[in-house]
Amino acid sequence: MHCDTNSLPFSDVIGPELIDAMLRLRPGGLTWRRTFPGQLDQIPQARHFVRFLMEDSPHRHDIEQITAELSANAVVHTSSGQCFGAFFVELIRKPTVVRVTVYDSGWGATPRFDSPNPDLLAECGRGLAVVAALATRVGRRGTQALGHAVWAEICTQPS
Repeated sequence: MHCDTNSLPFSDVIGPELIDAMLRLRPGGLTWRRTFPGQLDQIPQARHFVRFLMEDSPHRHDIEQITAELSANAVVHTSSGQCFGAFFVELIRKPTVVRVTVYDSGWGATPRFDSPNPDLLAECGRGLAVVAALATRVGRRGTQALGHAVWAEICTQPS
């Protein structure tokens, strides 16, 4: 018997319990990475990448927004956005948490989540505040010379 699943939402085709079971098979969770050219027109591609990986999750929109903000920061504020630059998106998915990390090429602004009182009416400067508001935990590591890894985690199950 053939089952036509094309018209059904992804979460109706594969139940969340099956996805959780697959994630539990790998103690460290599942990890995906992708490299993007350091251009603003690649940010929608980064969003699409994580949207596909989180299709079944009720947190997919938050993960997608976080990815867009961190990717834009990498392109606009570091050498990732220079000629031949690149940024890298990594998504680690575990049964209880999802972590998105965006790696930049350094030589630019150092990402700061503790900027006091971002101007809510400004056209720019609120990206990391948005990330911090959506995420359960945020952080960064790295240096100007080697680049930064800026990450955000969202708990996917109530604690």
